[in-house]
Amino acid sequence: MTVAAAYLRVSKSDEDDDESLSLETQRRRIQALCTAREWEYGPEYIDDGVSATKTRGDDTQWSTMLNQVGSGAFDVIVARDLDRLLRTLEDLVRLIERKARIVTVDGEIDLTTADGEFRATMLAAVARFEIRRKSERAINANETRRLKGEPVLRAKILGFADDGVTPVPDEADAVKKAFEDFVTGKKITHIARDLNELGYRTSKNREWSNANIRSLLGNARYKGVLTKWEPDADKRKSTGSAVQDVTYPGSFEPIVSVDVFDAAQSKLRAPERRRAWGTEPRHLLSGLAYCGRCADDKTKVYTSYYQQRPRTLRSGEVRSYEPVRLYACLAHKHLARNAEAVEGYVVDEWVLPRLQRPDARDLFAPPAEQGIDLDAVRVERATMQERLDGLAALYADGILDADRVREQAAKLRGQLAELDALLAPRPKNPGLNLVQADDIAAAWADLDVARQRIILNELVTVTILPSKRGAKGFDKTLIQVTFRE
Repeated sequence: MTVAAAYLRVSKSDEDDDESLSLETQRRRIQALCTAREWEYGPEYIDDGVSATKTRGDDTQWSTMLNQVGSGAFDVIVARDLDRLLRTLEDLVRLIERKARIVTVDGEIDLTTADGEFRATMLAAVARFEIRRKSERAINANETRRLKGEPVLRAKILGFADDGVTPVPDEADAVKKAFEDFVTGKKITHIARDLNELGYRTSKNREWSNANIRSLLGNARYKGVLTKWEPDADKRKSTGSAVQDVTYPGSFEPIVSVDVFDAAQSKLRAPERRRAWGTEPRHLLSGLAYCGRCADDKTKVYTSYYQQRPRTLRSGEVRSYEPVRLYACLAHKHLARNAEAVEGYVVDEWVLPRLQRPDARDLFAPPAEQGIDLDAVRVERATMQERLDGLAALYADGILDADRVREQAAKLRGQLAELDALLAPRPKNPGLNLVQADDIAAAWADLDVARQRIILNELVTVTILPSKRGAKGFDKTLIQVTFRE
């Protein structure tokens, strides 16, 4: 029997009162089609709240469904209509490449034929045109609202009712107190704790955190001013801000005064409050392993996460999934690998066996044990310093001109720096301490990630290669490990 995979999508821009676009209506129509054709209603792939104007990434059910085309999980993909399934030509190309069989409630599209591919291309282009036109209308409508002093409602914020302009007395008092407490010196952590104890939650119904409080304190709507979000992602990245300089006076009563709001902004931007958040890598191979697809000895992989959306089973049970940590080529999206599997393979089959060999101590031996005569280095350094000091006399006697003196001085200072590096007190060597332990595997496990990274980076070079399409499970042949000389 033919197994049909149902793809259902509800966009953030869909009208709430349009019953024909609801998940339940889509499901009912697809089930009716399957019953009429005597197909088995198979797995569901649901993207709830995924906008048609956004790229559907690896964390969507759309991507999961694509990866399972040809795997035997289903024979055909069924959707309510083509614009639920295809919204860009890129989506269509991905389906064509996988030779997927597509059926909608309105009819069937055979992507394996030239005629079917042409028809799908035209329909996808029309759908894209409708998206762009709808987006332009929404932008114009939002601009009209701002000019009238009315906020563009994305989510309810603490202090205002659902209409975005009517103050909620208790919430407004809590917001006002949060601003005043911050200006008078109260810590952001304590402000978040106070709001949580009062039972208030964020617009996503979560407890308040430091980041949420910073967002609250920076929201100009609380002082009666509307701001415009910068739609261009490149401009947001270059300016470091998602808000344009354009502001609009609100037609509603502010919750905090302009003076209090501006004082909070000055305090938020104070240099002493700046911290280097997350600069220290927290995972073993992040920023150390290379992308084998780029193959330029420069592009490295970094930590990423894949969060599979909850899935509603045929029984009605909702199955949720834990996020999976990955090592991914973030620069070019070439590959992604399960981080725990890669780390386990590199450590268990390469790092630990090498550290347990009798000659492992030589890998981390200090300079004096590597055949370097430190006394000879000290003599050489003294000689270099005398030559550097003598350049002034040679210039004064006219033996060397100014350009020649600068050239010689730069060369001598470089040589002095190299000698000073050899003579400088050696930093603590975690690798040397590790190989001297009785149980190296246990000692490795006791090290923090920073020390493990130092040892691994001195010992091996790791390159992660891309897998073949449709491959499943961990393939250790795609992890290249070479020992450093």
